[in-house]
Amino acid sequence: IKAEYGEIQTFQHYYKRNNLRMNAERQMIENFCKKLAVGKASERAAQLYTQLTSAAAGRSNHPSLNHPQVKVCICIELSARQHRLSFEKPFLLKLAGIPQRQYKTAYALVESLLKVKTLVTFDQLGVQFMCGGLTARAAKIHSYYTKRLNQRQAEMGYPPLDLEGALYKCAAVLASARLTKSKVSQKDFCSTFSLTITQLDSIAKDMVVLSKEMPEERTEESIASQIHSRAGAEKRVTKEKEKVREDLLWRFSPLGQLVSVYNQDFVEWKEKMLQIARS
Repeated sequence: IKAEYGEIQTFQHYYKRNNLRMNAERQMIENFCKKLAVGKASERAAQLYTQLTSAAAGRSNHPSLNHPQVKVCICIELSARQHRLSFEKPFLLKLAGIPQRQYKTAYALVESLLKVKTLVTFDQLGVQFMCGGLTARAAKIHSYYTKRLNQRQAEMGYPPLDLEGALYKCAAVLASARLTKSKVSQKDFCSTFSLTITQLDSIAKDMVVLSKEMPEERTEESIASQIHSRAGAEKRVTKEKEKVREDLLWRFSPLGQLVSVYNQDFVEWKEKMLQIARS
């Protein structure tokens, strides 16, 4: 009886402690969402993510997840990204109260624990980072890079890779900027999506190398330029043919023959005069 009573007391203590923690996290989420102005839908999703993270974090030993404000901030960011809402990332880091490098590691850990993928589109990247002119080429680079890597995976007998995350799409935009010699800030990508500069830079370099192997697509502009260049070449050929024809007609005409004889006599007379002057 004493053993059963002790187990009941332990369960009641754990249940009360868990309720207190959940209430504190719920109040913290409400306060942080009001400060960040992300809306009620994102707040409800953040509460759900927080509960799931608390349940899954028992299998991890990361020290940052033991701080409730860090866990709450990460879940708010995940929910805001899922709802495609904008927020102030520096202010969020200030609320978390840890350095940016630790926050990035904890964010990646929570993403892997919850198996959540940050949904990012190229149109969203073009609007957010003011690089709309690079998104079309970046999408082609990303699709070709994904195709080539999955071909290598299939040849080696491995399953295909999922390259639809923010890391690979930001790297594609960066590769497009390098190919067109445009300026895009790596730090903005890294601070917004919790990425590392070395990893982003290495993937962008690989994409630049592979993009040089991409087959050129026949767009309307390229077809029009080819037609224009072909028409110009045909005009030049016709002009040269007309010039040769006129030259032949003039050479075999009576007047042309007289002029050629006169020119030949003038050249001979000129050579004689030069010889006399030299002597």
